[in-house]
Amino acid sequence: MKKLNKYKSQIYFHLIVNSLVGVFITFSSYYHLPLNYISDYSIYFIHFIILQFTVYGFLYLLSINKYLFYLTFPVLFFIYALFSYWVYVQDISISYSIVQPVIESKLDIALDLITTPFIIYSLIALLIIIYILKLYRNLRVDQLKSPLLILALIAIATFYGLNKHGIGNLKWRMPYNLTYGFIEYFNKPIVHYKKVNTNIVNKENDINIVFVLGESVRAKNLGINGYSRNTTPQLKKINNLISFPNVYTPLTYTGISVPQILSNKSIYKEQNSSNLFSIYSILNKVNFTTSWIGNQTPEKSYSFFIDENDNIEFIDQFHDVFSFQKKLDEEMLPFLESKIKNGTKNFITLHMIGSHWWYEARYSKKYRKYTPVIDSKHIPALSNEQIINSYDNTILYLDNFLNNVIHKIKKSKSKTILIYLSDHGEILGENGKWLHAQGDDASTNPAMFIWYSDSFKQTYPEKIKNLQLNASKQITTDFFFHSILDLIEIQNFNYEKSQSIFEIVKN
Repeated sequence: MKKLNKYKSQIYFHLIVNSLVGVFITFSSYYHLPLNYISDYSIYFIHFIILQFTVYGFLYLLSINKYLFYLTFPVLFFIYALFSYWVYVQDISISYSIVQPVIESKLDIALDLITTPFIIYSLIALLIIIYILKLYRNLRVDQLKSPLLILALIAIATFYGLNKHGIGNLKWRMPYNLTYGFIEYFNKPIVHYKKVNTNIVNKENDINIVFVLGESVRAKNLGINGYSRNTTPQLKKINNLISFPNVYTPLTYTGISVPQILSNKSIYKEQNSSNLFSIYSILNKVNFTTSWIGNQTPEKSYSFFIDENDNIEFIDQFHDVFSFQKKLDEEMLPFLESKIKNGTKNFITLHMIGSHWWYEARYSKKYRKYTPVIDSKHIPALSNEQIINSYDNTILYLDNFLNNVIHKIKKSKSKTILIYLSDHGEILGENGKWLHAQGDDASTNPAMFIWYSDSFKQTYPEKIKNLQLNASKQITTDFFFHSILDLIEIQNFNYEKSQSIFEIVKN
């Protein structure tokens, strides 16, 4: 009994810490499990206890040294608690694919996810940290000499033993999945894109290419693709427009999808960086005038591509710091008009904010056709109808924006083609999930279509025929790089012509 009293404060401390970590962090991985029977609850309760027992082992080791504990525990608890909040409210699966966009997203995008419940949750987490530090300060036990150390070592051995034999899938639940996500992120090699040194040339010079890089637009919600709502009334009326409703990408967030689209990096394999080339480095080499007009603050993973352009325009480059409301994509139109006037051999990229959450900031009131719309950034407080209505209103706005783009580039007498491709799709309630970066089918099917001028049609009837034949086929975002090089007829540079949508593509 005396021994028990000796370690009473220590036992109390670790019970409190593990209870709070269990509720705030670990249990988030179990909250959305579809359990129906007592046996289900019993099995997962035991699973949760085992998982938290292994977490106890690591927490104990962290608490042995007071300097280590004071420096690391507050930071780790706060970060893991914030990630767990999103697991609770959106049932997201934490992995590298979540860690990267969280770390690399700019402030303007991040602010759109901040809600009152999130702030309250964060404040509670801070209060818990203060409380735990106060408890820790009152500990008077040498933790290296405590029998609880043996229990902690058993707990850690349990984790590695179960993990080694693939039992229980502990590493795929909080807090371990986030830990492994961070490890993968910081161990990921930096990709370097090679400069084009070969003497490449191109045959086709009398052409303008406008590439509209969309954001979070799924093919399914476009009226031109058979959606129940007429979300694309203006695009439906435009001649020389071909939609490709079956495009696929497994890369469902901007930070990894955009670099893949703008290079010869395939969605299917990790290529050696010595073989990776940017589309802009090739276009510059054959004297195309490249222009980037953006309505997004660039992320680290693709800022390199932007810097390669001859002309760079950001319509609101300080927006993320000084303003809550985002500028609309239509603000890019005057810049487009000035660039398209500069004769031929232009490659112009318009990078939209598109249909990225928060949807209500992505369109003007005149396009609020579908109601009720979202009135809170806290997704669990919204109905499915509200979210889908707001999203579809962004598609109506997209329809108008692209209609204006096409009318402006029609004025050019040269052969002109527009390629619209969203970086990824969006999840709208499928499997109880929302937004993107989670790998659901809805986010892997980005919208894509092509418009071409009459002079382009007259010059390339065979290419138009192939576009029409390929329209219903299943293609991947690998097509973009190879299609551009095929279109301008690059020579002395190896690319995959079979991937070009201007040729006959295999499903």
